[in-house]
Amino acid sequence: MNYKILGICGSLRNARRGLGKKSLVDEIMAIETCDELMAYIEQEAYAHLENFKQAGRESNVPFDEMYKQLKSLKGNRGLSNSEIALAVALWEVKQKGGQIEHLSLSEYFTESYDESHLEEFKHKLIDADGFILSTPVYFGDRGSLAQSLIELFKNDDELRAAVMDKTYAGLAVGAKRNGGQETTLIYQLMDMINCGLLGMGNDSDTTSQYGGTGVAGDIGTMPKDEYGLNTAMGTGRRIANVTRMLKMGRDRRIQGRPRVMFWILQDKDEVAFNTVNRLIQTNADDLDASVFNLVDQHIFRCLACDICPTHIDLDEEYRCIIKTNRDDFSDLHEQFLDMDAIIPVTYSPANRSGLKSNYQRFIERTRYLRRGDYVFSDLVACPLVIEDLGAGEHMDVRMMTSTLRHHTIMSNPMLLYLNKGEEMNTSALNSEFRRLLDRTSRVAAARIASMAEESEGVEHKYNPVGYVLSVGKDAEDQKLNKRSEMIQNRIARTKKIYRTHVDS
Repeated sequence: MNYKILGICGSLRNARRGLGKKSLVDEIMAIETCDELMAYIEQEAYAHLENFKQAGRESNVPFDEMYKQLKSLKGNRGLSNSEIALAVALWEVKQKGGQIEHLSLSEYFTESYDESHLEEFKHKLIDADGFILSTPVYFGDRGSLAQSLIELFKNDDELRAAVMDKTYAGLAVGAKRNGGQETTLIYQLMDMINCGLLGMGNDSDTTSQYGGTGVAGDIGTMPKDEYGLNTAMGTGRRIANVTRMLKMGRDRRIQGRPRVMFWILQDKDEVAFNTVNRLIQTNADDLDASVFNLVDQHIFRCLACDICPTHIDLDEEYRCIIKTNRDDFSDLHEQFLDMDAIIPVTYSPANRSGLKSNYQRFIERTRYLRRGDYVFSDLVACPLVIEDLGAGEHMDVRMMTSTLRHHTIMSNPMLLYLNKGEEMNTSALNSEFRRLLDRTSRVAAARIASMAEESEGVEHKYNPVGYVLSVGKDAEDQKLNKRSEMIQNRIARTKKIYRTHVDS
């Protein structure tokens, strides 16, 4: 399946520009094994350090003078730390059969404000099926070059329409572990999905988080960060798999209506409940809705146990360690399966007196579903927030960061603002919801069809990084072939759905 991922570097220290962009792609395409890839990035990191030495680093030349010398180079030798993270992600895209291209934002967003090349740049964005953006971290946020790209998306209506529903994933490189990489990725992801792209993080092999998180405290040190390289490679695999899936299903649509589940997790005076019901009634012919009003449910807190889930079994099996009759979660479990979209819903009032919230308890308890080999993998996830002006709770960000970790595909949050009880943007919400339903229908058809047509199916295995006891239990479960049985059951359910739910 033919698809193209555009790798975008947002570093001012990029080593590749001009013809060096094409030579980088050619070099990546020629690499066959992971060992060769690691040797390559070490070589290119060293070459970039040599670039700095030749520009005067060892002679204590002021950095601005070094920078001028670096810019005078041909741009075909070495890789910066951000480029290394991007290169390994692009290599994984290549391994998955995708076409790759590389560009450096510093060539298009110059200090002279020369925008003569922007049309060429926009054409490259429009021509690609998905984007990986790699940026250094500044104060827990993106670099200014990445910001210029996001501003271009926001301000150019034609471009924004052209990139709608393309895929996006991010990489961030900081000077130390916990150096702001995750906040950078989260803020950047929020902006990208709000520009209409479909967002995702790294893949299930690398714990399904927010993207690639590299550590490089000095020039040429990124190859030393094995964990960061793995997350960058996982990001490449993730965007490749989703983009390929969407291309496979581009000519298919859902027969009937997409199955959408609403989790009402925080409410007061049934404001969220009534909003959801109105959206459903207005669009009754276009969705099959399941509404879970969870604010009055008795949900125990997650114990964060080291054997979550308790065992490997079929998706239909409830596998949380909490099994008391006083907890309502077990009764809900099977109703969450075989959906096409997840919409977590919260109401944030300015006056919280009388507010009912099960938000955090419920989200915590979905831990066993995530660790049960990503039951919600590749579903569209879209938070819905009803918010009084001045509430300031930022539930759209919280819900995005939590649902993304279920290996979902993120759509932009839908927000309804209230001023003294009066809705301020009802029409905009209705338009967003209709667009979500159309997007869900297309993504669901692609997901179901691609999974049904793959001879072995796609296995999204939870990788218990950091959980020593879980690793031991996981190995024991695999000896019993339980995981294989579970995956085959998931595939069989999907194929059954395919025969009745997807127009081929």
